[in-house]
Amino acid sequence: MKKKRRIITVIIIAVILILTVVIVNSQNKEKPFPVRVTEATKGDIETVLSINALIESKHTKEYMGKAQYTVETVHVKVGDKVKAGDVLLSYDIKDYENAVIQAQIQYENALLNKAELLEQKKNIEDEIQELDEKIFILDGSSDPEDIANLQALIQARKSIQEISDEKIMLMDNSIALAKLQLDTYTDTLNEAMKGIVAEFEGVVTQVNATESLPLSMAQPAFVVQQLDNLKGVINLGKYDAAKIQTGQKVTLKYESYTYEGRVSFIEPVASKDMAMGSADATIQAEIDILNPDEHLKINFDVNADILIASAKQVLMLPTECLKYGKDGDTSVFIVKDGMAVLTPVTIGIQSDTEVEIKNGLSEGDVVISTPPENITDGAAVILAGDMK
Repeated sequence: MKKKRRIITVIIIAVILILTVVIVNSQNKEKPFPVRVTEATKGDIETVLSINALIESKHTKEYMGKAQYTVETVHVKVGDKVKAGDVLLSYDIKDYENAVIQAQIQYENALLNKAELLEQKKNIEDEIQELDEKIFILDGSSDPEDIANLQALIQARKSIQEISDEKIMLMDNSIALAKLQLDTYTDTLNEAMKGIVAEFEGVVTQVNATESLPLSMAQPAFVVQQLDNLKGVINLGKYDAAKIQTGQKVTLKYESYTYEGRVSFIEPVASKDMAMGSADATIQAEIDILNPDEHLKINFDVNADILIASAKQVLMLPTECLKYGKDGDTSVFIVKDGMAVLTPVTIGIQSDTEVEIKNGLSEGDVVISTPPENITDGAAVILAGDMK
């Protein structure tokens, strides 16, 4: 009897233990993760770098002029169209004309002085030659009268002061200096007579010259720009600079207007803007604007979308589907048979919202969007719309 009771007790304990395990397991069983999903589909994708561009003229000229000249007439105003060869400004040249006249007189006087000096030199040399000939004739004569005449001739010969080569050289230097001064004043006059002349066709966008006053060297007298030949200028940090190449297509947007462009130039070296106190180096690049119009103005900021890469009809997903590992590897959760299956994928180019899937998925695969942080491989899932 005791033995039978013992067996019954053991059976009851075993049943209790089994029920406990079942209850605990049922309580600990994971609830399905509510998830939202999307399908892997094929389509076109573009990688675009969006940046601000400053509109500038591709052909700009600042005309500084000459500070020593006084302005006589300003021939243009802001907004005037000019052609190559048009005179923008005329100088007051009266003082320079007078300076040339004076220099010409000084030069001619120097030439006359030398001619006079050379004439004196010739006369003296002729006189010396004549005395030397007379002295030669009388030399050796014993006639007292000849001897007296000889002494007089010798004394006259000694008293003549010859014109030295050094004195001629000094006169030549005076002529050279006078000629140099004349040439300088003549060049200055010729330069002043030209005024300031436009070098190419464009529009006057600045006028800082004032009639009857000399020009300031602190700012250009005129600025002429081509308003229909525009470019966009962008500054790139080291990460964005690595993505940019000449020839890339650009879409520029200003208000409701859209313009086409291409990257035309990239500076070979980076620079720091010390005036702005920037510690980061940037590279400047230029965008040719292919279809400018009257709405696009110099010094405007516009939005520039640079096409970095593109692909047609490739498998793609929304970027929020991606899960990044510690080593930079990428994966997604595919939904199969009510479970989340962690699947490694190889990605290609990506836009702000889409990413190309090169390997790991097939078209039509159902993928979890924005997977919960605590979801794991093999976890049960339920579509958010199917929750009850």
